[in-house]
Amino acid sequence: MKTGIFAAAGLATALMLTGCGQNDVKGKTGTDITAKSSAKDIGEAYVNEMTRIADALETVKDKKSAEKAAKTLNKAAEGLNAMQEELDNEAGSTKAMQVLASRAGELAEVQGRMMKEIMRIQTEHPELMDVLGDELNKIN
Repeated sequence: MKTGIFAAAGLATALMLTGCGQNDVKGKTGTDITAKSSAKDIGEAYVNEMTRIADALETVKDKKSAEKAAKTLNKAAEGLNAMQEELDNEAGSTKAMQVLASRAGELAEVQGRMMKEIMRIQTEHPELMDVLGDELNKIN
């Protein structure tokens, strides 16, 4: 996540980290979101992009899988950035706060999965962080 309207979401959900679960990424993505999108659609897209990231990180076992995951991370980061650009105004900030309120549990779960996998990769395969590092920085 870049600094912006979803920074509060990252901070709030990082404080509520929970166990991991597996979700399919279906439905809206960040590139589907416009300034006129509903809070429900924004929430769906945000959770889907974050789930895409967590799912990709869970596949990292070796250099080949890390390279594949990096491509997925890049796509998710592009979706999150597109969403942020569309919502970078007062009305968008209000919708982002509605998303936080309505999807806090899901956001906490998916960010917990992400953190767990990043820690696993750093511990078990620190050399693979070089492959993932640039893409992870686009998300933070």
